Amino acid sequence: MGQPLSEPRNRLVLVIDSTTVNGIDFVEVPTVDSTTLYVHFLNQITVTPAVPAVVTATITGGDRIQGIEAQPITAGDWFVDADGRPLLTVNVNLSGDFSNYTLTLTTGTPIPAGPGVAQEPPGSLEPLTTLDPMYNSAIFSFKVGCPSDFDCAPRTSCCSPTELPLPAIDYTAKDFQSFQLALTDFSAQRYPSWQERSEADFGVMFMESLCALADELSYLQDRVAGEATLLSATQRRSLVSMARLVDYEPTPAISASTTVQCNVAAGATTVPPGSLVSATTPDGTLVPFEIGKGLADTTQYVVSSLWNDPIQPYWFDDSQQCLKCGATSMWVLGQGFNFASQIASGGMSLLIQTDLPGESIREVVNLTGATELWDPIYEIGVTFVTWGTADALSSDHDLTQTHLAGNLLPATQGQRFTESFVVGTPPATVSGLPIAIARLGPNGTESQPNWIFRYPLSRSNATQRLAWLPSANPGASATDPDLAEPQPEVTVNRRLPEPENFAFATSLLDAAATEPAFTVDPQAWRVVATDGTGVVTQWEYDSAQADTIRFGDNTFGAQPEDGDVYDIKYRIGMGSAGNVAVGAIQNIDPSAAAILAGVRNPFIVTNGADAETPQHIQRMAPQAFRQVQYRAVQPADYEAAAESLPWVLKAGTSYRWTGSWLTVFTTVDPTAAGTSGASATETQQEELIDLLNRRRLAGYESYAPSPTLVSIDLKITVCVQTGWLASDVEAGILSRLADAEQPDGTPGFFYADSFTFGTPLYRSSLDAAIQGVPGVSGVLDVQYRKRGASNVFQELQTLQLGTNEILRVANDPNYPERGTIHVFPEGGR
Repeated sequence: MGQPLSEPRNRLVLVIDSTTVNGIDFVEVPTVDSTTLYVHFLNQITVTPAVPAVVTATITGGDRIQGIEAQPITAGDWFVDADGRPLLTVNVNLSGDFSNYTLTLTTGTPIPAGPGVAQEPPGSLEPLTTLDPMYNSAIFSFKVGCPSDFDCAPRTSCCSPTELPLPAIDYTAKDFQSFQLALTDFSAQRYPSWQERSEADFGVMFMESLCALADELSYLQDRVAGEATLLSATQRRSLVSMARLVDYEPTPAISASTTVQCNVAAGATTVPPGSLVSATTPDGTLVPFEIGKGLADTTQYVVSSLWNDPIQPYWFDDSQQCLKCGATSMWVLGQGFNFASQIASGGMSLLIQTDLPGESIREVVNLTGATELWDPIYEIGVTFVTWGTADALSSDHDLTQTHLAGNLLPATQGQRFTESFVVGTPPATVSGLPIAIARLGPNGTESQPNWIFRYPLSRSNATQRLAWLPSANPGASATDPDLAEPQPEVTVNRRLPEPENFAFATSLLDAAATEPAFTVDPQAWRVVATDGTGVVTQWEYDSAQADTIRFGDNTFGAQPEDGDVYDIKYRIGMGSAGNVAVGAIQNIDPSAAAILAGVRNPFIVTNGADAETPQHIQRMAPQAFRQVQYRAVQPADYEAAAESLPWVLKAGTSYRWTGSWLTVFTTVDPTAAGTSGASATETQQEELIDLLNRRRLAGYESYAPSPTLVSIDLKITVCVQTGWLASDVEAGILSRLADAEQPDGTPGFFYADSFTFGTPLYRSSLDAAIQGVPGVSGVLDVQYRKRGASNVFQELQTLQLGTNEILRVANDPNYPERGTIHVFPEGGR
C-alpha cells in the first residue's frame, strides 16, 4: 500500500534520495549566450534512454516571443557536473522575452533518414521513465540575468498555501508544564494522526525532553535577565560591575587589626612578620591573626624578654600610689630595660594596665625618654619614663593594681597561603601545577579566542574570603584612585619564563594594554575534570562565594602567555568575625612557639567588617550617582563643579551673549593654601578649564577668567595705652591684620580665605580687630585708597566690592601693589 494521503509529503527529498528516477533541478541560462541552456538534475541517476530512443527538449510559453524550438539532442550534449550529476546542454533557435518559459524533457524514436535526407524529429513523444513525472519540466526565464527587485516565485490564489498556518504561541510559557501544553497543542494541529499520549511512547518522551530543555533554558534566560539590572541582580560580581558603571566601588570584607602584647622567650630579639597566633570564639572557631601590618610588611619587630608582662611600677612614698589623669611620666621598678636605645632607634611603647574589681583600665603610651636612677633610701634601681602630651593618661591609675608591659606589636586578622599555577601548556621543567581557567573574551571566536585567564583561590570560600585592608593612603583619590580604595592581601608574581611582578588594579579598565596587572573578581569555580595525575584541567563557574584572580587581554592589562608559571601569595580573612573580645587572642601556632611564650590582645577588636551587602549596594550606588552630577546647566552647577577642586574656596558664574552663542564665565577664588601669591597658577587654571569643558552644555562656551583683585592702602592711627611701647603695639596690629596665619594658628584679619567675591570691608570689623591687640587704647582714624583708582586717601566707613571683586591687603614689601598697611601709634612710651 502507498502512503496515506493525510500524511505530509515531501516529494523533492524522495527524488533526491531515489536510486531509480531523476528529476530536473533547474535550468541555467548563461548571461553571455542566452540561446544555450544548461539543464541540471537532482541526483546522479542516468537520464538518457536506451537506443534507439532519444531525448527531446520542448520549450513552451512566452508572451511576445513564442514558438522557440530546441535543436535535436545528441550524445555530445550530455555532461557530468562536479558532483557526478547529469548536465544537459540544449541549444535553441532564439532567445525569449521577459516572461516565463517551461522546458520539458520527453523521449521518442527518431524516423530513419534516407539517402541525402537529414534525420527527422521523433515520430512520437512519451514521458521519460527515468524522470519523475513531477520533475520532468522546469520553469525558467531567458532574462534571469537582468536585475529585478521583485520576488520571482509565482503567485496563485486557486490553491491553499503549501505551508500550514503557524500555531498560536503562548509567550507566557516559562516552565515544564506550560511548554508541555504548548507542544501538545502544536502536535494536535500539525500532526492530527498522532494521538498517542502514553508516557512510554517515544514521541511523548521526546516531547517531554524538549520541554525539560526549554524549562532549563527559560531559567537561564531569567537569570541572565535578572543579573542585567542593579535592582534584580543577586550575584556579587554583577552588582560590583554595575555599581562601577556609576563610579561606585562596593566595599569588600575588611580584615580586623589590633595590637597584641607578646611575652617572648629568653634571648628572642625579633618577631618576624606573619607569625601566626589565633583566638578561639565561644563556638570553638579559630580566628587566625598574623603579627604585622599585612602581607607587604617586612619589618622585623624588635622584642625583648625584659619587656614581658609584668613590669612593675614604682613609687617612693605611699602618697604617690595614684598616677593622676593627665600624667606624662612615671617610675618603674628595675633598670636595664634598654628603653633609651629603643626609643632612639625605632620607638618604644608601653601598656599601662590597672586591674580593678569589675573593670580594667588599659592605656598605651609612646615613650619619649627613659632615665635610670637609684632610690637612695631603699637602695633600689628604678627607671623614670616619660611620654608626650598626646599620650597623656585619660584616667587615674592605682599603682598598687597596675602593671606595665612592652612588646606591643601590630596584628591583622587572616592567614597567608601560597599557590602556583600554569597558563596553558606547562613547560617541560614544571609538572603537577593546576592550569589556569581560560574562557573566550569579549567578541572571542574559535579563530580569535581573545582568552581571559582566571585562577580561583583554593582557600577562599563563603566564610573565609580574601583579606582586604583599608587603604594606607586614603587621600590618593585625586592622583591614583586605586590607592585610595581598600587593598587586597595578595601578590601575583610570574616565575617563568622570566620573573615579573603583577600589580593590583581595582578595575582592569584602568590598566594599559601592556601593563602587568590583575584584578580580583568575587567568583567561585568548582572542579569539573582532572588529568591522570590529579591536576585540575577544567573548571565551571559555581557562585560568587569566593575570590578569583583575573588577568588582562592585551587591551586592558597584559595577557599571560602560553606556558607562563605564576606564584601567588595571599591571606584569607573572616571580616566581622575577626572582631574578638579582650584577651581572646591567646593561641600560638607551633611555627612561632620558639619565639613567643604568650600573647594577648589588651583591647577589644572592632574594625573588622563584612562585605557591603547587596541591598546596601542597590540603595547607595544610584544615590551616589545622583549626588555627584557630571553636567553643568545652571550657574550653580558650574560653581559647584569649580568648588569641587580642592584649591578653590568659592566660585562665581554668569552668562553673557558674546555674539553667536552664550559664554559661561566662571571665576574662582583660590584658597590661601592652594595658591602661590594671590591668584591661581597656570596649571590650576588649566585644570579648572578642563573640568568645566567636560561638564558644560553643548553649544555653550566656557571661559574661566581670573578674579578682579582690589588692592587698597590703609593708614591707621591708634592711641597706645600708657606704659606700652609704640613699636610693640604697631607690630601687634600688623600681625593681627596680616594676610597669613598668626603664631597661635588663628588667621589674620586680611587672611585670603576671609574675603571672597563681593565681601565688603566694614570699619566696625576692622576697629574690633585692632582693639583686640594688647596695648591699643583706641582707634583714632582709618583712611584708605584703591590701588590704580585714586591717589587720594579717604575716610573708611564701608568699602563695597563688586560680585567679581575680591579684597586683597597683603602688606608685603616685596609686592606693594597687593596692598599696604601703615600704622601710626600715638602715646605710650
